[in-house]
Amino acid sequence: RLPGALTRLRFRIMFQGRTLQVEVDRDEARYWLLDGQPLSIHHHGEAARVEGEHPLALPIPALEPGPEPRQPPGREPARRRPLRVKPAV
Repeated sequence: RLPGALTRLRFRIMFQGRTLQVEVDRDEARYWLLDGQPLSIHHHGEAARVEGEHPLALPIPALEPGPEPRQPPGREPARRRPLRVKPAV
């Protein structure tokens, strides 16, 4: 998944003598095998195989919201004391 400031990311990686190009946008990821034998990958926990000249396009699943973040025990923010206003003299 991409952070909010990015709309697309593309990079190449060499792995076990193979060259793989990956392009990610908001909705899908595309994988190209540029050089080498077919390659087994995992895309969001699902097995896939990249082979040949044509890209393997796979959807990026929606992100399910997780629980609200919480501070570790004993690390909660300290409460501020109310401001004391000095009386005018």
